[in-house]
Amino acid sequence: MAKRIKIISLILILNMVPLCALCSFSQNSGKTSEELSAAEILSVVRNSYGDKSQTFRGEIRPRRIGFKLIPLNITLSSKFIKLEFFESNRSNMKIDEVIEFKIGAGKHEVTRIGGGISEKIGPEKFNDRIRGTDLTYEDLVMRFIEWPSPKIVAIEKAKGGKAWKIRCANPDAGKGYAFVDAWVSQRSGALVRMNGYNAKNQLVKSFEVDSVQQHKGDWYLEMMNVRTYPADGKSKPTSSFLKLEIEK
Repeated sequence: MAKRIKIISLILILNMVPLCALCSFSQNSGKTSEELSAAEILSVVRNSYGDKSQTFRGEIRPRRIGFKLIPLNITLSSKFIKLEFFESNRSNMKIDEVIEFKIGAGKHEVTRIGGGISEKIGPEKFNDRIRGTDLTYEDLVMRFIEWPSPKIVAIEKAKGGKAWKIRCANPDAGKGYAFVDAWVSQRSGALVRMNGYNAKNQLVKSFEVDSVQQHKGDWYLEMMNVRTYPADGKSKPTSSFLKLEIEK
C-alpha cells in the first residue's frame, strides 16, 4: 500500500496532500501524470486533503541578531489553520495572540485575536509580518493556488526528485506577489518549494521544505526555511526556520 504524505507547505506551505492523490486524479481524468495541466495539479494540491485535524508544537527561529526563538502551537485541518503565540515568547506563559485562517473556495478569512480585541485582517494587510518573523499572512493563505491560467514552465529537480515548476500570475498585481513559481513533486503531489516575485521581477520571498516526519503512517513537515529578499537588492536577505513537533 502506498504511503500517504502530508506536508505543511507555504509557506507556508501548510497543505496536506496524499501520496497517491495525483495517481487517483490521473486515473479519474483518463490522463497520465505527464498530461496533467498546471491548473489540475494545483487543484490536487488545494483539494486533496484528509479529514483529520492535527496539532503541532512549533518554533520559529529568525536568523537575525536580537531575535529570539518564538514558540507557538499550530492546529491544522482541511479548511482551518490556527496559530497560538505566548506572552514574552515563552511557552510556559499564557497565550497572548491567536491568528485564525478560514480557507474556502476563493475565500480567505483571517482573524487576529490579541489584547482582548478581535480584528479581521484584510488583503491590504496580508503582506504584514507575523510576530516580526519572515512569515506573512499572504504566505499562509496561499492565494496564488487559485490564480487563473497557471502554466507549467519546466520540470526540475526539487528535494531529491522531479517536480513541476508552475508559474502563477497575479490577476491583481498591485496586491501581494506579482507572480509565484511553485514546485510540486511529481511523486507525492506536495508543494515543496515556492518563490514569490514583485512587479519588477525581483525575488522577494522563498520557501523550501527542509525535512519531514512520520506519524501514524502519514508524513508531515518537520522543518521549513523561509527567506525574505529586500527590494532594494542591497541589504542581505533575512530568513526564519519553522520547526514543528507533532503533539501526540
